[in-house]
Amino acid sequence: MERRKIPILNEKIDPFILWYIFKKSIIFSAVIFILAIGAALVYLRYTPPLYKASSVIQIKNDVDKTNQILEINTSKTDEVNLNQTIELLRSPEFLKRTFNKLPLNVTYFSQGTFLAFELYRSSPFNIEYQISNPYFYRLPFYVSFIDHRVILKYGTDKKEKTIPINKWVDLDGLKLKLNVTDSNAVKEQTEKIKTDSYYFIINDSDYVQNFNSNLLEVFVLNGEANTIQINFTDKNPVKATEIVKTIAEEFINFDVEKKVESSKLILKFIEEQSKLIYRTIDSLEEQLLIFKNSHNISFSTEDEKGGALSKYEQLTDKIQQEIEDVELELFSYNKLISKLEQKPDLPTFELISLIPNSDPIVMSIINKIQTLDDQKELALSSKTPNSFQIKTINGQIEKQRKTLIDLLKANSQRLNDKKTLLIEKQNKYKQSEFGDNALSDLDYLKIKRLYDINVGYYNKLLEKKAEYLISQAGSVSQNIILQNAIAPSEPISPSKKMILVIAIILALLISLSFVVIRYLMYNEITSVEDVQSYTDAKVLGIIPLYKSKLPVSQLLIDIKPNSIFSESFRACRSSIEFIQKDPQQNIISVSSTISGEGKTFFAINLAGIFALQNKRVVLIDLDLRRPRIHIGFNVDNSKGVSTVLIGKNKIEDCIKKSKLPTLDFITAGPIPPNPSELISSPSYDLFIKQLSEKYDFVIIDTPPLGLVSDALTIFKSSHFPVYVMKSHFSKRSFLYNVNHLIDDKKIQNLMILINAFDFEKSKYGNQYGYSYNYGYGYISDTQNHYYEDVPIRKKSFFRKLLRLLGI
Repeated sequence: MERRKIPILNEKIDPFILWYIFKKSIIFSAVIFILAIGAALVYLRYTPPLYKASSVIQIKNDVDKTNQILEINTSKTDEVNLNQTIELLRSPEFLKRTFNKLPLNVTYFSQGTFLAFELYRSSPFNIEYQISNPYFYRLPFYVSFIDHRVILKYGTDKKEKTIPINKWVDLDGLKLKLNVTDSNAVKEQTEKIKTDSYYFIINDSDYVQNFNSNLLEVFVLNGEANTIQINFTDKNPVKATEIVKTIAEEFINFDVEKKVESSKLILKFIEEQSKLIYRTIDSLEEQLLIFKNSHNISFSTEDEKGGALSKYEQLTDKIQQEIEDVELELFSYNKLISKLEQKPDLPTFELISLIPNSDPIVMSIINKIQTLDDQKELALSSKTPNSFQIKTINGQIEKQRKTLIDLLKANSQRLNDKKTLLIEKQNKYKQSEFGDNALSDLDYLKIKRLYDINVGYYNKLLEKKAEYLISQAGSVSQNIILQNAIAPSEPISPSKKMILVIAIILALLISLSFVVIRYLMYNEITSVEDVQSYTDAKVLGIIPLYKSKLPVSQLLIDIKPNSIFSESFRACRSSIEFIQKDPQQNIISVSSTISGEGKTFFAINLAGIFALQNKRVVLIDLDLRRPRIHIGFNVDNSKGVSTVLIGKNKIEDCIKKSKLPTLDFITAGPIPPNPSELISSPSYDLFIKQLSEKYDFVIIDTPPLGLVSDALTIFKSSHFPVYVMKSHFSKRSFLYNVNHLIDDKKIQNLMILINAFDFEKSKYGNQYGYSYNYGYGYISDTQNHYYEDVPIRKKSFFRKLLRLLGI
């Protein structure tokens, strides 16, 4: 017969196989449907529902009232950075601030039969506590109310303590006070379910933050509308709603607090400066009074305007005004330089308040410092102060502050030079107009001018103070809560309809997929026809499936020598004897593709069937990696083939006797580290030669050829290599290995043995009728009456019906 290509998938459209697989899969499909629907119902029954609460915030352009009053232009006024807002809402510090305003430090539960329900704001009792031992955090305390007393059970060893209600007790590291707020609810709950129907858990702040942060979602809802959505998912709808609502409200409050805080600090600074200037004004007023009395100056305001002083003032008014402006500006610069040198981390709002005018260069540096401060504040929400990013930002801030100080000093020096030039110009006017006269009047005028400067500065401070008070009173957040959180009435999961539909669809898909895959992947060897179609190897015989429990020794032919099972081995023996041309050709090796195909079982019984013919047979376990024969014969394996091949023991020392007189066997011995090298060594050839000369047949149980290469050496040196394939177990792809041995390794005398063939369940059962018409001409049919191992069963009505239906 021409050899066909071995298919990977089932290439035949066989209705019998499809119907067979469908029948085999009915129970599986029914189980899948039952399990799927059952799992869906169990999931719906015992899965706590999840509720999602949502809120939407709109972020608007926030124009700083302080900058507006001081007429400071900033480049960031028109920008809205939604990502920064999201990071703020997710930041640990902001969430800690939010969660601390909610009753999350203690979680109360009602224990049902299978599920526990959180009693958020609905617990009939509450606790007050003081913890000094962290052991009590996250530890369940089970509460039982019995006769106006409370029994607490806690810890892994279920410690039990009876405590009074509404009184403090000490639990060695935990001071606790339990207050009952609804005694009727406590009574109903304990009577309805069981004694331990309540429990509570004390949470530390880190756990509250980490656990609830994982349930929070903050994302951009609409970038063009500058809207951000806040979602929180929890098993308790009230809790989810309150958390979302509190986060939104705290964000608005946080924005207002930042503005008010800035105004408060500026007002504090203005207040300090006002007190200082007021004391200076008092001192100058006193100097003016003393000067007038000591120099007998008694002119009035009209005299001042009409006399020499008035003329001098008119001539030097412009210069004096410039000097006053320079002195005021110089005073502010010197004050700012002194502050920066004493306090390098001076806040930017204080820097702004000290700047005498809107110098664009100075303002640009201050804006850079403000930007770096904002970046640092944002980075500190996720980084430590010693991190590389924070250190880099600090370095940049320090560099900008040094640049600012240098620039301010340069401006201060420029103002000093300008002041000197103005004074010199004023003195020239003074000398040209008055000469050396009226010095006292001029000194008086200087004191008066200084007094007027301080009064003007004091009035400006009062104006700024009033403006900031108005700004502080009107500080409101520009951000708006567009959608406030509402307690959800329906859970987002699980959905009953969706779960049941998914379960049914999933079960249907799994069942259909299982049938299709089983059909496509049904590539096991089921008959002799499969072997003969895909390989040129001869079929040595068929061993029927042995349905009873195998004995430990796996030697069956001596138990029921007249059974059909024993007859199948006789057929194999006769086939081997038929093709044996020389008595010296007596080496039989048995292998398979993988473990579990029955090679050891076949080798043992083949050896036994030769021994029953009074042939001297030795069975050798050459599966040095996974020896089995010593287990079958229940003997010691401390010495055997491996010890003989390394020269540790002699062959005669390792030969063991079986219960059959002419059957000997040699176990594998201890597992060596180099089985392949031992089998390829000259000592192996000598070992086999000596046994071949001593016995009529040498039967070798080899390792699986599909797993290791040891058996290949044994096969090449054997006269009768037998390749075992198990029916409904060995894949058709295993025949690739058989063809490889024949075509590439030139093992032309290789024979295939089909093991565990079930005639009753095979579609070829009626065709073959328990007969063997393969190999080399041995024929035995059912008329030989080998039925000792075939149980006689009466056909029931159900079996007859199935037979009529062709099932």
